Amino acid sequence: MRGLVKGVRRTRQAHIFTSLNLTSLIDLFTILVLFLIFHIAGGSEVLSVSNRLQLPESLSETPPQATVTVVITTEEITVEGKRVEGVQEALDAPDLLIAGLKQELDRHAQKAKAMGGATGTQVFEGKVTILGDRLIPFKLLEKVMFTCSQAEFSDIRLAVIQKETASL
Repeated sequence: MRGLVKGVRRTRQAHIFTSLNLTSLIDLFTILVLFLIFHIAGGSEVLSVSNRLQLPESLSETPPQATVTVVITTEEITVEGKRVEGVQEALDAPDLLIAGLKQELDRHAQKAKAMGGATGTQVFEGKVTILGDRLIPFKLLEKVMFTCSQAEFSDIRLAVIQKETASL
């Protein structure tokens, strides 16, 4: 009889239900869904353009990429929103090199290299996107491009507004 009582106790213990904690599973699925949404939504980069800036039109279909952004308006030159030089000052300078622009681009290059070295995953590629007003003189654009190349940003991209193609 004693063996029978032990068996009954064991079966009672076997039927005890434990609750399943779904909180961690819900967290996991939420993270996966958010990752997929951001990954899919990140397919095309959008450049914010100021109202003071009128980009030239082009038939180019290459989408913009996330790079260091240099904006040239009719009054000033900015890097990532920080004013580095006035347009008239840059045009009046005898050199092709714009000192304030080079200093700021050097800072961004060192920062990108340090981050790439710390993570070990990103390599500094020297990509820069120039958003230049359609009314700026070519001499200014030449100076900005020269300065970018001197600051190790040799992959220069010019941002334009995509023009609608005329159907024949």
